[in-house]
Amino acid sequence: MKPAIIVHGGCGTVPASEESPRNAVCQQAAATGYEMLEKGCAALEACETAVNVLEDSSILNAGLGASRQADGGVRRDASIMTSERRAGAVAQVPFLRNPISLSAYLLRQDAHVMLCGREAFLLGLRLGHPCAFTTPEVRNNYWREHLTDACLDLDYEALAKEWKEANPRLGTVGCVCRDQNGGLAAGTSTGGMGQAYPGRVGDSPIIGAGTYCTPRVGVSMTGVGERIMVLLSAKALCDFVKSGITLEEAARRVLKEIEQFSNGSAGLIALGASGDGVALKNTSFMACARI
Repeated sequence: MKPAIIVHGGCGTVPASEESPRNAVCQQAAATGYEMLEKGCAALEACETAVNVLEDSSILNAGLGASRQADGGVRRDASIMTSERRAGAVAQVPFLRNPISLSAYLLRQDAHVMLCGREAFLLGLRLGHPCAFTTPEVRNNYWREHLTDACLDLDYEALAKEWKEANPRLGTVGCVCRDQNGGLAAGTSTGGMGQAYPGRVGDSPIIGAGTYCTPRVGVSMTGVGERIMVLLSAKALCDFVKSGITLEEAARRVLKEIEQFSNGSAGLIALGASGDGVALKNTSFMACARI
């Protein structure tokens, strides 16, 4: 069976000068993952490696490029799942450069599905996973420029009000791939939303919300995580496909549901068992590449 891969670098609004570099990183990630698939690697390994490329780029909101929360801390989320219905996820992990790899480790152990915070970081440290103690200057500048009184006071109500009134530059990265045996894997990684209340968790590490995978289809979401999480959008897409709806139509229904629910900004990539793929968004831009 011919392999296939599709990756995204997050949806939202970015300066025009950043669109080409973001797409270029996605193309690099897709090429890296596809090369592994051509050599016979399983979808899980290819998905993890492709997301590593996205996490290591620093221009995307994941891994090295993760956003700072209101207190200046950087806490990363990720999840990965295969068509065998096995999954791993981490939430609010500080310092780890590649949270998708710790998620993949949990999946392979096939015990706990999710670990959080300091304990997840310490496990990654013991396993020898690389750390990242700094963020790109563009992230630091964004945090300084948006350092309001609500951030300084960690005033949750005021931060919530600012968040609802803002038009944030959304992030998140993801990958879905199919190997030569027809196995599927989907993964999602994010640095969250800038200026979020410390400890805020979006959809990316939630199985069924930001990531889901069945023998029929795999999906990775991006956008306003709170809306995607409530609707379990990734699983909803997979359920639509299971009912006999085409992948394209299933993707459109999921985005429409997000829009009707809260006028939420979102995008997604999905790949079916037959190799058909889709990438849709309701924002002005979403970095993406497919092979």
